[in-house]
This record gives sequence, C-alpha cells and structure tokens, in this order.
Amino acid sequence: MSNTIRVRFLIDREQRRVVFAEAGSDFVDVLFSFLTLPLGRIVRLLKKQSCLGSLDSLYDSVEKFYGEHLQTEACREMLLNPRSAAAIQCEFLKIKGLHEPKPRSFYTCSREGCLVQSTCYYTYSLKCLCHLCNKLMVEASEWSAKTSEEGGTFVDDKGNFMITDDLRVIPTSLMNGLSHFKEMQIKEGSMLEERVIDFGTQEVLNLLGRSIVSKNALTSVCFPDALVEENVGFSLPIKEEVIVKEGEDEIKLKLVLNKENNNILYAEVGEDFINVLFSFLTFPLGSVFRLFSDSISLGGCIKNLYSSAENIGLECFKSENCRNMLLNPMLPTFYGCNKNQIPQLEEITSKKLIVSQGCVKCYFDNEHRTCGSVPCQHGIEQAEIIEWNPKSPKIIMSKKGCPSQHLMERGEVIEWNPKSAKIMADAGEAFVVCSRKYMISDNLHISPLSIISAVGGGMNSSISNMIYKEVYIDSVKARSLLGAMLLSKTVLTDVFSPKP
Repeated sequence: MSNTIRVRFLIDREQRRVVFAEAGSDFVDVLFSFLTLPLGRIVRLLKKQSCLGSLDSLYDSVEKFYGEHLQTEACREMLLNPRSAAAIQCEFLKIKGLHEPKPRSFYTCSREGCLVQSTCYYTYSLKCLCHLCNKLMVEASEWSAKTSEEGGTFVDDKGNFMITDDLRVIPTSLMNGLSHFKEMQIKEGSMLEERVIDFGTQEVLNLLGRSIVSKNALTSVCFPDALVEENVGFSLPIKEEVIVKEGEDEIKLKLVLNKENNNILYAEVGEDFINVLFSFLTFPLGSVFRLFSDSISLGGCIKNLYSSAENIGLECFKSENCRNMLLNPMLPTFYGCNKNQIPQLEEITSKKLIVSQGCVKCYFDNEHRTCGSVPCQHGIEQAEIIEWNPKSPKIIMSKKGCPSQHLMERGEVIEWNPKSAKIMADAGEAFVVCSRKYMISDNLHISPLSIISAVGGGMNSSISNMIYKEVYIDSVKARSLLGAMLLSKTVLTDVFSPKP
C-alpha cells in the first residue's frame, strides 16, 4: 500500500489560489481523522507550534512537571501522547504518522507468575507497572486483525468529493461545482488549470497546521510563498459573572490581579484545578466543536471539517457509528478525570478477554488458543484479562480492610488507610495527586508556588497595584477555560476578568 495520496486541484493561476480539490475517500478519511486527534497529540505532531492559544504552553508545563506530583509516570505519557479512542478505526488510513502506529498492540507483564492468575491485566502504556511484581508491563501482544470490510475508514469508498480551500467537504456534482464557481466569482474557465499533488505524511501535517491558522488551508500548502489570510482571533462568549458555588465539587482559585488594567498575573491553585487543565490535552478536536457548537470560532478553517461531517448525507459514510466518531468522539478508557473533569466526556468501553479453558499464559503460548482438551498445566480453569488503569499507583491489599467496590470495578486494588479517605477517592481517578500549591500564569504556564517567582514574573506591575481575590469555577467557567485556552494567550484574564 502506497503511503501517498494523489489529489487533483483546480488552480486559479492568476490569483494563485486553490479553487477546490477533488479526491476520493482515502483523502477525505485523512481530513476527517483530524477531528479524532486529541489536543495533546496535535501539539506533539506540530512540535509545540500549534498556534492554538495557550495550548503549547500548557503542554510544555506537562513536560516539565515534577514526576512525584503525578499519580504515575504513565500519566505523563497519557497527557503528552494521548491515545485516540478512534485509533483502531484509523489503523488503515493511507497516510501514516498522524495516529498510533500500532493501535492493536497491548502489553502485559512478562513474568509467568503474573499471567497464571484467574484475573490478569493488560495496558496500552509502556510506563505501567505490574500490580503484582512492580515491573514494567512490556510483553507485547495484539488484538485480532481488522476484518475485511468494504468502504473507507469513515466515508464510503464509492464517493468522490470536492474539498474547498477552507476545507468544506462536499459530494462531487456539477451543481455543487457551478455553485462554487459562482461563490468565488469565477466566470471564465481559461483562467483555471489542473494540478496534481501527491500527499504524504509531511504534506498532511503541513495541512493540519495551516488549517488551524489559515482561512485558505489548501492554498497555503499548494503555494507556500503566497500571501494568504491568517486569522488566529477568536469569538467566545466568556463574560459571565463568576459563580461562587457551595458543595464538595467546587474548585477554588486565588487570583493576583493588576488593579490598573484588571489583568491577572497569576492564579494560586491546587491539584484539582491542574487536573482540569491537564485533562483538556486528552480531548479530541471534534469534542471541542461539539461542546461549543457555534459559540467558538477558531481562527483557521478546521471547524468546516466538523460542519461537513454534520451536513453531508449519512449515505456518504460507512455507517452512522463512523460519523458519530467524528461528531461525538469519546475518550479512551481511564482517560477521564471523573468528578474533577469539567466538562465530562464519555469513555469507550475497554476490551475484555475471557479464556474459557486455562490461563492467560497458556493462551498466549498456544497462539491465542485455549488449552482445549488438555488441562491447563497451571491449574487454572478459566481466566480473564482486563485493562489496567494507567493512573493507578502501585498498590497492595491490606489485611485490615478492602477497597471500595467502585475501584474494584475499574480494576484497582489499593492499600486501605482508614485515616486517608482522600487517597482512596483519588487513586486512579486523576493525573495529579500531590496536595501542594501551584501558580499558573495568564498563558497557563504552571510552576510550583513561589513568592519570589510571582513577584519577579510581575515586575511590570507595581506591587502596590497587585490585588488578591478568590473565585470558584463551575461548569460554565470550565468550558470557557477550554475555549479560551485554544484561542488566547491571556486565558485567565479573558475568563475571570474580561474587559467591558
């Protein structure tokens, strides 16, 4: 299978612009797959040059975050290179390099004793420790191969599509073509010419990056030296009054402002607010557009992909489920932060393997076949292998107590400390567990709380002009934070101290 896609372009040679491109399902599938990419992976693919507001700064903070403040080292991997819940669906995209290279790979412990249990665990992370021996789970296996199906990854392979310069995807028809010519005020065919371009991984990455900042994404790729409209501005209704909440789930921030211009210099926060921010890196791009509907306008044209998936007929897709993966993308299992993740995204159900005869060790040794008529040499009649939560710390069952039923259902066994209910509540539920305080700058750079650093960072403001106030965030403010993070370099000011 070639790792390039040949795309036909209609070019306005005088204006040096793309009128539209014409492509089949293989190219449209790649474009639509942008919507399934988690925000953290987009930053990684674009090498922290995403131009998505303060997202690059937040990503950089995760890279530098203290390891002992994370629940596990796997948490860092989940944030810096988050999986896509649609990874297996994207396995056979013609362009490689955007999604996980081996989405069916999973890992178990390599020690025999850990696999001859009635319940065993697997993980998709190479940073997970076995809950029995405390060794890294590095024994690689794969789920069964994808069954042969007709059609593309998301759209049916019988379709042919027009892709406009601003990434609107439209089924090809003479009527749609003539309508587009009229929209672009093209009256003479003599000014047009055809150009054929082969798209590989680098070209698609360039297109992803340009689609975020440019209203003319295809022209930006076809004519790299052309002057095209760039717009990284934003439109987001974030001027609601701060709502002070009562109750267990409130998240409190202490803000330091410059009273002259009302700009926020820093926020003093705890781990609950850090978890909210970090969880945004795991959100698929399509979920952002679903959460905000028409209330957010990214500066580029990538939102047109989402609108296209909404507007083109269901008959253009392989199935309704394939379209839902674009319009309502979910999180992989265990990627949510539960009560502290606002807004909430649904997680997919993890795979579970039942070995009806024998143990998991024999099942793997027999090339994914049960022991059959021969009894298991390890004396196991039936076994199961379930997904381990990468956010779960190394844990041991205590003789004096037992873990909560909720944690058991998520595959976790934790040492019970009767004096520490918070540890039980947080185990496996959050990325950050340290109860120390942090400070966050207006562009979401995170660092340990330090008065010297805070004063030094706010040297442009007179100390006498600094004021201090407390605010609480609710779901409305959390959504505004997500939107402002993608659009602005002054996130905290825009959300908590908007200008009149």
